[in-house]
Amino acid sequence: MTRVDIPLKCIGNRKLYMNSKRFQILKEDLEQFLDGEKYMNSKTFSKKVLLSHEVQSNNIVEGYGDDVQIVKDIINNNINPKDPQKRQRILNLYYGYKYILENNQIDQEHLKELYSILSKDLLSQYDLSHMGEYYRDDDVYIFFSNRLDAKYDMGLEPKYIKEYMDGFFDYININNDLNTPTDYYIKSQVMHYYMVYIHPYYDINGRTARTMSMWYLLNNKVYPYVIFNRAIQLEKNKYYEVIRDVKKYCNISYFINLMLENVKIELEKEYIMHGIAASTSSKLTSLDYQSLHYILSMKGMKTVNDFASLYNRINDKRKLLDIYQSMIIPLLDKDVIRHVRDTNNNIYGTQSNFVFELNPSKLDNNPNKIKKLKL
Repeated sequence: MTRVDIPLKCIGNRKLYMNSKRFQILKEDLEQFLDGEKYMNSKTFSKKVLLSHEVQSNNIVEGYGDDVQIVKDIINNNINPKDPQKRQRILNLYYGYKYILENNQIDQEHLKELYSILSKDLLSQYDLSHMGEYYRDDDVYIFFSNRLDAKYDMGLEPKYIKEYMDGFFDYININNDLNTPTDYYIKSQVMHYYMVYIHPYYDINGRTARTMSMWYLLNNKVYPYVIFNRAIQLEKNKYYEVIRDVKKYCNISYFINLMLENVKIELEKEYIMHGIAASTSSKLTSLDYQSLHYILSMKGMKTVNDFASLYNRINDKRKLLDIYQSMIIPLLDKDVIRHVRDTNNNIYGTQSNFVFELNPSKLDNNPNKIKKLKL
C-alpha cells in the first residue's frame, strides 16, 4: 500500500491520509468507462440530474423520502404540500444547486452564501441564536446512528472550526492540476468527508458537504460524477458507518473506496437508462427514470411487489396500487419492461402480482461498460 498524506488536520496532531493503491484498479475502470462518453461529460447532463433527481437523493440521504415527482411539482410550483418544511428543503437544494452552477469561487464568504440558501427557514431558534458570523458557537452531535459515541459522534470543538476551515479552503483551492476526472472526484470526496468531520453548523451539514463536493466538480468540469448521491441513498447505513470509521483512524481510504465503487454502479445505470431512452419512441418522464433506477438497483427476481417494497424503503410510503399504476404501467405501455409470468399472489383484487424484465432489445449490455451491474 502507498500511503498519501492529505494536508488536512485531524484532532490529536494527526493528518488525514489514504492508501492510494487500494483503489487504483477502480480508478482505471472508471476512466476507461468515461473515455468518449460525450453524453455524461457535459454541463447539460449535470444540470439535468442536479435539478431533479439529485435534489431528491440529497434529501433522501438525510431521511426525507420525497419522491422525484413531488420534487418536480414543488420546483414548478404545481403543488403546495401541507408540510411547509418539505417544500422549503426541496426549494433550498434547488436554489443551492442553481447557485453552484452560476458561481465558481469556493471560499468562506461564498460558502456562507450557499449555506444561507440551503438552511433558509429550516434552522431552530437555538441554532440561529448560537451561530457566529460564519460557524456555530456551541457543540453539536452527529447522528450516525441511534447509538451515540461521545468521542466520535461530536462535531469539531467550536474553538477549532475557523482554523480547520481555513486549512480546508487552502486544500480546495491549491494543487488542482490533477491528472484525470477521477482524481478530481477523489478530491471532491475528501472534501465531502472533511466537511462532515468538521461539522461547522448545527444542522444541514451533510447536505452542505455533498453540495460543496458537487460545486468543486462543476468548477473543474467533471460533470459525470455529480450523481454520487444516488448511490448513498441506497446504502445510508454503510455510508454513515464508514464516516465514523474514518473519524476513528484518519484513514479516508475506506470512504473513497465506497464512493468510487458506488459511483461506478450509478454511472453504469445511467448508461443503461440513456440507451433505453434513445431506443424508446415515447419520451421518458422523470418518474420513468426514477422507476428505471430502482429496477436497476433491484437484485434477483423483479416483481411488482418487490419494486413497491424497494420504493417504500426509500421514499415516503405509498399504496401498492398507486405505485403499480403510476410507475409500472407506464413502463409496460412504453415497452421498456415486459411481463414475464404471474406469481401466486395478487397486487389488488384479481390483478396478479407478476415477474417483469427490462426489454432485452433496449439494453446495451456492453461488457466493456457494464461490469458491476447484474442485469
